[in-house]
Amino acid sequence: MMAITTRPTRMLLLSGALLTCACEQQTTTMDDALRAYDAKRYAESLRISKDIQGNATDPLTRQQAAYMAGRSASELSKNREARDAFAVASRSADPELAGRALAMQAAIAVDEKRWSDAASSYAAAASKLTGREAQIARERAQRAEAKANESRLPPRPSAAVAVAAPVPATNVAPVAQAPTANKQPAPSPVAVVPAADDDAPWTISAGAYSSETAARQRATNLAREAKRAGLPTPRVLAVSSPSKRVWIVEIGTFEQRETGEAARKKFATKDTAVVRSRVPVPSKRS
Repeated sequence: MMAITTRPTRMLLLSGALLTCACEQQTTTMDDALRAYDAKRYAESLRISKDIQGNATDPLTRQQAAYMAGRSASELSKNREARDAFAVASRSADPELAGRALAMQAAIAVDEKRWSDAASSYAAAASKLTGREAQIARERAQRAEAKANESRLPPRPSAAVAVAAPVPATNVAPVAQAPTANKQPAPSPVAVVPAADDDAPWTISAGAYSSETAARQRATNLAREAKRAGLPTPRVLAVSSPSKRVWIVEIGTFEQRETGEAARKKFATKDTAVVRSRVPVPSKRS
């Protein structure tokens, strides 16, 4: 399992910040969960943590218990249960707890080779963590994004089908220059991500993802930052690729590229770029 926190760091988190906000009875119970975890009795640790999470009356205690439950479920290879638990912890107002939960979500995504999800979660973790942990999260986000980009690359097209973007409606008639001897049908347009229309407005691109869930999580992670920058809520667009769909995250619409670049500089998140929007532009007819 790929994770940011080392065991000593995890011990500090769970024995310090993770425990101080709970009442005395809940602290003792959490200590029991931690002892079970360290003794590799992960099922027992998971049960205790889930009991605390279910009975806690304040959000922070529930989120702390959820983080412990996620760690225990991960050790038991219960990835789905672990993801659900870390999702609860990742919403914590405590940035350290939320960041570490996001990093654990990313580690699970790496194990499952969901590279786009991993990149998004590591980037979100880096924005909440500090120091060495934030640096590690950023480095792993970059590696995961590189893996995601590799997985999106299509096989090299043959000359017969190398079409970069859909052909405008006015040009779909049979091509007069085509040899009449070869009466093969014209190839259908294909593209990894269809090229944006030259007349499309500019936008801030926040990445392309192989799953809608990952794209929407990325959009959610950037929503607050976009609001602070005076920009609209990030949008998620589905775009066709040769074998499946990809989901693109865009923020804002700008008539001039310079205006988009000025808006992008207001973001703390650096893995963005100003590009032509993928929002469909009505076809121009003569």
